[in-house]
Parts: sequence; structure tokens; C-alpha cells
Amino acid sequence: MREPVDMNLVATWARQHVAQDVFRRFKQALDAAAVRVLPVKGIVTGRLLYDDPAERPIPDIDVRIAPRDLRTVLAIARGRGWRPRTHSPRLYEVVLEVDGWEIDVECALGPPGLCAIRVEQALARARSIDQPFPHLEPELHDHALILFLNSFKDGLRPMPWSLEDLRRIVRQSAFDASVLIERAREGRVLTALWIVADWLAENVGAVEWRAVRERIGPRPPSARVAGVYRFVEKRGWSGKLGLVATATSSDAAWRSAAGLALAALGIARSRLARAAGQTEAD
Repeated sequence: MREPVDMNLVATWARQHVAQDVFRRFKQALDAAAVRVLPVKGIVTGRLLYDDPAERPIPDIDVRIAPRDLRTVLAIARGRGWRPRTHSPRLYEVVLEVDGWEIDVECALGPPGLCAIRVEQALARARSIDQPFPHLEPELHDHALILFLNSFKDGLRPMPWSLEDLRRIVRQSAFDASVLIERAREGRVLTALWIVADWLAENVGAVEWRAVRERIGPRPPSARVAGVYRFVEKRGWSGKLGLVATATSSDAAWRSAAGLALAALGIARSRLARAAGQTEAD
């Protein structure tokens, strides 16, 4: 007898392929305006980290662009009826609705102001891939940086598929813990990396991440960042409190101050937009 078909896998496989088609059309529109776009997370990890993309659910499409290109992307979106929504409390972020799919467009590798590595640098290190769809593929350690910063931003409460991405990316043959650590040090987010690696090692049992933590040291590099993070965890992770905590979690104190200012501006903008019933950027 033939084994029954897992319809969940079939549905996920279909969504992966539809997502690729949607991204292809999105990229073509941006190419025409000379805007480079970096897809990240599920649309890339489904092929990169899994034997079968059907193993990796994909609820939406995540991309990164340079901050200077945001106005151009918004103009393209309005012209094509992609309904840009910019009421997020995080600045430099917009959600587009393209052919029934949400495309999350962000202009930073983590919360604005947190990471000193810019999207432009990640774009420069990315490589061009033609199959199964034309796109730029993030350099492995840049992608790992994005994944752990995303988990850090979410208060160590990632979705199951995001957690699985974190478990798998450090198992890649090309992964080098020392490169990721140096990348986090350059980005002034080494403490964030230590916190995520410690959680993955002790709470998830990901032994590969224990090696990352141990290479950094027995304690988080910044007691200030670790203390704020623990304080927010004990208070109960909430959207705005978590936003402020993560935005101010740079190892460099001046970047934390800048992150706090950006978080405050984002929260204020979000409140004003919601009060006015605004769904599109000015």
C-alpha cells in the first residue's frame, strides 16, 4: 500500500512555490527602479536549510532593502496598488500586500539603531542565485545574524519554524562560529548573540549554539544589556516594552541612546497613524 500523502506538506510546498513567483514579480518591479532587494528567512531558508522546502512553513515574505530606497519602494507600491502599511512602531519598516501575500520590507538587520552592520553591507556580501528563482542569497553568517536578531527582538519567543531555522543554520558545513562572533562584534550586538546562544543551548538543547556561547565567554559582554533584557523578561514581554528594550541593546552606549530615540519616534508615529486611521505613508 502507498503511504498516505501528508496534505500539510503539499500545502507548504505549494506556498513556497507561490511565494517564489510573487517575489519574482516584486523583484522585477524593483529591478526596473535599480533597487536591490535581499530576501531573507523562509523564502531562502526553505531551500538552503531543508532537504525539502515543504518542511519549512512560509506565512509571508521577508526582505531587506537599503534605507535610501524606501521612498522608491513606497512609490512603486502605491503605483501598483500594493497597499503599503506603515503603522508599525518600528521605523523604516513597511508591509506590502502583493497578490494576496504580505511582504515585510525592512531597512535594517534588526530593530532600527541596534546593529551597526548596514543592509548595504549585507547586500554587498550576498551572491546572485538563479535557481529555483532569481534572487540575492545572504552570506551565511549575515543570515545567521538576521535570524538571531529576529529571535532577540521577539523576546526569545520565535515561531516554531524560525526556531528550526536557528537550529539548522549553525549545522551548515560552511558555518564558522568565529565568523558569526566577529560579525556580531562588528555590529555591536555581541551581547545579544550571547543571550540568544545561551537560551538556545540551555532551553532548547541546541549544542551547536552552546559552542557559540562558550567562544564568546562565560558571561554576556555587556552587563547593562543583559540586565535590561532580564528586567523586561521578568516584567513580562510586551510589544512596546520589548521594542524599547531591544532597540537599546547595542553594546555601544551611544547606539543604545540612538536606538531609544528611534523607538520613541516609532511609537509616537504609530499612535498618530492609528488615531488618524492612516494606513499609508505620507
